[in-house]
Amino acid sequence: MKKILSICLVFILLFSSCAVSSNKNELPSEETPQSDNSSERIIAAWLYYNEIEDLVKSSETEKDFIANIENTVDKLKEFFVNTLILHARAFDDAFYKSEIFPVSKYCEDGNGNLKFDVLQCFIDVCHSKGITLWCWVNPYRINKVDDISVIKEGYFQYDALTSQNEQMLIRSPNGVYYNPADEQVKKHVIDGIREIIKNYDIDGIHFDDYFYPRTDKEIDSIYYDKYKADGGNLSLADFRRENVNSLIFSVCALVRKYNKVFSVSPISNIDQNINSYYADVKLWATSDSYVDYIIPQIYFGFQNSAQPFKETLEKWVELTGDGSKLIVGLAVYKSGTTDSYAKDGKDEWKSRDVISKEIDLICQNYEKIGFVYYSASYLYKDGDEGIEQEKKNIKNTVNSYFPSSVT
Repeated sequence: MKKILSICLVFILLFSSCAVSSNKNELPSEETPQSDNSSERIIAAWLYYNEIEDLVKSSETEKDFIANIENTVDKLKEFFVNTLILHARAFDDAFYKSEIFPVSKYCEDGNGNLKFDVLQCFIDVCHSKGITLWCWVNPYRINKVDDISVIKEGYFQYDALTSQNEQMLIRSPNGVYYNPADEQVKKHVIDGIREIIKNYDIDGIHFDDYFYPRTDKEIDSIYYDKYKADGGNLSLADFRRENVNSLIFSVCALVRKYNKVFSVSPISNIDQNINSYYADVKLWATSDSYVDYIIPQIYFGFQNSAQPFKETLEKWVELTGDGSKLIVGLAVYKSGTTDSYAKDGKDEWKSRDVISKEIDLICQNYEKIGFVYYSASYLYKDGDEGIEQEKKNIKNTVNSYFPSSVT
């Protein structure tokens, strides 16, 4: 009798296990995004629009361009990079074939056409070399300058710039941005993400730190007054945070529907994110419904007077709990330089070993936390003495933890 009961129990457990496994493979709905973090430590590099432009301009043919990408990726793999975060849309433009966005000036052929399908070429090379590729999108930023002459008719950005609604855009000294309070803007961003995911075999979507560029009341009074008239009771600050939260939640849900990952890279100061950019990083970091990975840009040395690296990292670790969704942005570009904003630590980067020490700290103390190099060209291009020495230190440090990372 005991033997029969044991056999029955085994079958029950097996059936239950299969049922659970099957549920895990179901696509989550856009309304209820689910987290699916990988257990592998992510070592990534940001490759931004000027770096893409250099690769495009130095290539006469698509064959040349692919060869340049292969060379770039091979050099990044020397620094144990397993994930490339590639600018796919920097200014409401496209480094790929799009029906929604105009061709980016950083990859056009001189006649307004796409010189190469940058995104597809990078996907092909990265995947052939075992590298994950995330599309880096700036959702709200339109242009560095408020100049309609550089905007093509027939696109959403042109309609926004010529709209009778002055508040559809937010203008700042750093450029022109869409207003996060506008529902048309939210739809535009989401449609753009959907277009990428449906047309390209990417592995993830990544947002940068551009949210609200200003804090004054005048930028969204029309939207906020309507919200209040309709019965809303949030404060202006909470209203703005909810506008950004709504987009982040919807994009995360969409991305996960297609079994991709979604990450956001805020600035390193938690309170400043929340109160100046209205980016509710506390909510994103502690909820399963907003991001798979949060990547604070901790671009500081250990001796920085305002935000020393170790203490700043510890704040983010505490915020994210076990660190499984935390990846750290590292400032390779500062190696060998003077950081005047660091005050007492302004000369620390001249030691040429800050990044390697930061990697050592992460790997020694945190099993799950990854890191991202900013930016890629400081690794794949020959640099000055400060960069070159730091690059040697990085290789030695990471190799001591992951001797079999490079294939």
